Amino acid sequence: MTHLDDPALWQRDATALSALIGRGALSPETLLEHLLDRIARLEPHLNAFAHLDAEGARAAAAEAGRRAREGRRLGPLDGIPVTVKDNLFVRGMPARWGSLLFRDFAPDQDDICVERLRAAGAVLLGKTTTPEFALSGRTVSRIGGITRNPWNPALTPGGSSGGAAASVAAGMAPLAIGTDAGGSTRLPAGYTGLYGLRPSTGRIARRHGFPPMALDFQVIGPMARSLRDLEMLYGVLAGPDPRDPASLRLPPPALTAEPARRLRIGWFDAIGEEAPDPEVAETLREAVGLLASAGGCTVEEIAPPFDLAALRGIWSTLTAAGAARVVRRFGDRWQAEATPFILALAQRGLALSAADLVDALDRLAAFRAEVSARAWAELDAIVTPCAPAPAWRAEEEHPARIGGRPGSALTQGMFGGWVNAIGAAALALPGRPHPDGRPIGVQIIAPCGGEAVVFEIARRLDRAAADRERRWPAMAFLDA
Repeated sequence: MTHLDDPALWQRDATALSALIGRGALSPETLLEHLLDRIARLEPHLNAFAHLDAEGARAAAAEAGRRAREGRRLGPLDGIPVTVKDNLFVRGMPARWGSLLFRDFAPDQDDICVERLRAAGAVLLGKTTTPEFALSGRTVSRIGGITRNPWNPALTPGGSSGGAAASVAAGMAPLAIGTDAGGSTRLPAGYTGLYGLRPSTGRIARRHGFPPMALDFQVIGPMARSLRDLEMLYGVLAGPDPRDPASLRLPPPALTAEPARRLRIGWFDAIGEEAPDPEVAETLREAVGLLASAGGCTVEEIAPPFDLAALRGIWSTLTAAGAARVVRRFGDRWQAEATPFILALAQRGLALSAADLVDALDRLAAFRAEVSARAWAELDAIVTPCAPAPAWRAEEEHPARIGGRPGSALTQGMFGGWVNAIGAAALALPGRPHPDGRPIGVQIIAPCGGEAVVFEIARRLDRAAADRERRWPAMAFLDA
């Protein structure tokens, strides 16, 4: 039996932990207590959790332990702890959405992804922090404070799934469920050395939750510390449900692409005058070179297939309208309790006309048609950085400089939102880190329904970089 004080236990991925449970070398109860002890030591420094449900997790772990001892495990996720982002509904747990407006709200229903976690025997540890309405590229709110990066607590883990990323990167949980409306799983994964998936729109069915901020841009985004873990979690979550009509329009989920077909891959790392830091560009070029040398694909540099200014205009209108729709439920109270960012966003939304919103929907429809046709006419996938700069100071809205120019939140998110706008599949994975040790992520994008392609390319990259040392956050601040 693995002991509670085993220093390597938190470093093992969910697949390895599941194998230990399956052969009786580790109990779910022991694993949970090991992680709860780690949470107790790390959480004061990182602020990854909005709500920790130790009592509920212990009950779930005890049930998983009984199943394991009786030889009736429900599958590989049975007994494995998972965190859930605080903008998702988990029955009986708070869902505060990073907002004082929802500080007393607790839903009585699970989202479908949470139903599937429970059915698979997962141990729900609690809810992870998110910025207000999950609309920021870093994780800070009036209700949750600042969430910090396990690689260096002076830095942000990004947003809006910053708490989810911090919980996994710090070894407080092997798996996490986030959401992604404009890069919110992929960017934090890139900043913290994780694997993160933005599945195709509709691939992971949804029902019961907060109103969307930007139509169907947001999807459930699993996060993990290894590619095989991400595949395992995706396998549990993906699939249709009649309660979500969008989930019925896709072919059955698959993890393996056609093996005999040569893949055509494009890449780019700049959009007009907006370019990444040199270290990020070098990481992308290394990944592109590894793919080219691995064989089985053709790799070429391409022009970005979308108009970034047009996308920003659409996003600005949709999110303003979405924020206005929520805050107007609260009378005048919201003006005192919302963060300055949400206050300004909602005020813009309240000033929009119906014609303004319909015009944005028309522009979105045109964007989707044109970009999808342009991107996938001759390509199976596109590779870009996750973000143009690595993690930055947690107290700042965005990096001070990006690619030698003054930074902005818009530039920092420039590789993310177009994927959501067209409903595509995208997978973030660790690339070569920055010389100062900060993680740098690479993302692989494929057309809607293309999860098998992004997983296949990610496997090739992982194999090609197999000799790269797998590093974990040192978290030296615990000994300071």
